[in-house]
Amino acid sequence: MLHENLWEPMSEGRMAFGLSKTKLTPIAIDFGADSIKLLQIVPTNPPQLVAAAAVPLPDHARQDPIARMAFLEEALKNLLNTQPFKGKRAILSIPAFQTIVQHMEVGAGVDENLELELGLNLQQRLGINPTRMVIRHFPVTKIMRNGSNQQELICIAAMRDMVMQYIQLASRCKLDVVGMHSEPVCLLKAFEQMNDLKSDGAPVCYIDIGGATTKVIIAHGKQMMFAKSIHAAGDHLNKQLATQRKIAFADARQARIAYSRGISLDAAVHNVAGDGETPGVSAATSQSVIPMLKQMEDADVDHESLGRETIECLIDELQMCFRHYSSLFPEQHVQKLVFLGGEANHVKTCQRIAKSVRIAAQLGDPFARLTRIGQKQSPVGVDLDQPQPGWVVPLGLSLCEANL
Repeated sequence: MLHENLWEPMSEGRMAFGLSKTKLTPIAIDFGADSIKLLQIVPTNPPQLVAAAAVPLPDHARQDPIARMAFLEEALKNLLNTQPFKGKRAILSIPAFQTIVQHMEVGAGVDENLELELGLNLQQRLGINPTRMVIRHFPVTKIMRNGSNQQELICIAAMRDMVMQYIQLASRCKLDVVGMHSEPVCLLKAFEQMNDLKSDGAPVCYIDIGGATTKVIIAHGKQMMFAKSIHAAGDHLNKQLATQRKIAFADARQARIAYSRGISLDAAVHNVAGDGETPGVSAATSQSVIPMLKQMEDADVDHESLGRETIECLIDELQMCFRHYSSLFPEQHVQKLVFLGGEANHVKTCQRIAKSVRIAAQLGDPFARLTRIGQKQSPVGVDLDQPQPGWVVPLGLSLCEANL
């Protein structure tokens, strides 16, 4: 049965990181499809904010890869020069829309040649030269297939040239890159302490709806058991609104942000199209997971047709994810959905998805316990008085190990 409260709060203290280090983390740089985000913290318990900044990508940088890299470099240099980030050490995310995520089965006895086996598997499935890829794998479980023992793995891969482009971009900004991590790894790292506190290891599904992709990750505690990247997300919804209302993509994006904060969609479209101001709404909260039922009560009539095609696609893909997971773990059932990413602020979208799969859902806010001590200037591009589910990758990245 569907839980009565779709947005039931999680227990207090779920984001306590409990790290003993007091030194600053490297500057975490999230090269997203929708924006570039920078974050630096002191990883105490609770974490202390040093600096945070974000800049959305303009339209031309979303379509043209060369324009994208040029804009990212210019924006990064500007943020480093104008915001109070400290040091030159940096740790980078590998953008999800430029990452391949595949479940694979390999023979149980191929450990010595596992990298070769994964490369050949990728080449057969996707026609990709494995020597041009950076490949990481994560064990899931052992299964029996056609009478032989197999190992189920999650393979995460990215083009080596693309990875080097981001490292070189950071180097041109006079940064020393000490690590790079994929977004699924960052997401789980952000919730690691909560999973330490949860002894039952009940399956949790994290749904990170970003700009270009939606990441679906099912975890048992800290261990990733399923992962998939779906190419349906916020940009698709923005494009559909832009087409429906005959407005620019950037205006549609701003209108949907205002709509997520309780402004009627008609008023939001009118304001952005007329260069008006959309008033802020919603009080601040310190909860790590937030009940969101009341947030939209004062909005206008629910626009069921808004993004219907994309949302139905996400629901279909999510149901396929659950079927794959159930084939691996028939005795386990996903107990909870946690919505993340910038699109998680669109509560009605998340509710429609959760009701369709009939699983209780919550909104994750990775910044809920972040403390602000002695800050001399406000962060650029992020309102710390509002929930920030879109910052799960930068926060997790801040806590990831240096692996370069």
